[in-house]
Amino acid sequence: MTLEKEAVYFATHKDEWLQSYEGLFVLVKDEELVGAYASEEEAYRSGLERFGNVPFLIKRVTKEDEETAYFPALVLGLLNAHS
Repeated sequence: MTLEKEAVYFATHKDEWLQSYEGLFVLVKDEELVGAYASEEEAYRSGLERFGNVPFLIKRVTKEDEETAYFPALVLGLLNAHS
């Protein structure tokens, strides 16, 4: 399953991250917290710059569980077919 390792890493560290990053969007690649960002778009752009157009996890750190959504870069308009 794509991003399974990242999802497990997020779940494992969520309680810890709530203390420092509550309400922010974290970017996780493999088993590494890459950064915390004010917006999902900011996190996505950072992930694209650092890793290219490959899967990475962006998830808001909240006390409630949120559903994970998957959006290709083309759908978000962050990349286009002419890039």
